[in-house]
Amino acid sequence: MQHPQLTLSLGIVPSHSFETFFIGRGSANACATLKAFCNNEIEDMQLFFWGEQHVGKSHLLSAACQQLASEGFNVAYLTGEQCSHDDALQGLENSDLFCLDDLHLLRTDAEEALFHCINRCRDYGTRLLFTSAIAHDQLTITLADLKTRLSWGPIYHLQPLADDELHAAVAHMLKARSMTVGDDVIDYILRRFPRDIAQLKQLVDKLDTESMSAHRKVTIPLIKTLTSEA
Repeated sequence: MQHPQLTLSLGIVPSHSFETFFIGRGSANACATLKAFCNNEIEDMQLFFWGEQHVGKSHLLSAACQQLASEGFNVAYLTGEQCSHDDALQGLENSDLFCLDDLHLLRTDAEEALFHCINRCRDYGTRLLFTSAIAHDQLTITLADLKTRLSWGPIYHLQPLADDELHAAVAHMLKARSMTVGDDVIDYILRRFPRDIAQLKQLVDKLDTESMSAHRKVTIPLIKTLTSEA
């Protein structure tokens, strides 16, 4: 049976890199540690990131996958939901990095398999990255030994962007897509659209597509056209 694993060549989105991640105050320490982890500059073999939706957990996980895979390392990626498939966790200790995204989706019947997988990975020197929407000690995991293993490395709580960081975050997203706009355009976006980073990212993606297809610069009139405000 083929394991539902992803490597860089099979699906890690190129835009999910460290360069395209906006580092807010609530994620600075976590991001710095993860970069050091990927560069083998720290002794820790395991990191755990948690936080609410849209704080960048999956983005950072993909960035780590992208960097290590591009350097020739064997990377395995699963979600908590995928761990429940038969034999999904077999052989992952042969990877250089095993990333488990959305650990809070892990089913109870997969807990023991994950427990043994972590043990094998530690024995083989496989580095481990976990993300969850819930703190490790608040997860509804019934296997106490598994909870213990999830706390074996540093744990970071990723915080949402503060309101005063959104302008810089939007500018960062636009620049990552090679779109140059004035502050007035960004101010307009933040006045007219929800100050939610996920929705703002969707808007930037739409602007990128529209500006390329129409061969137009991103301006306030273009935004009005795109959102039927004109």
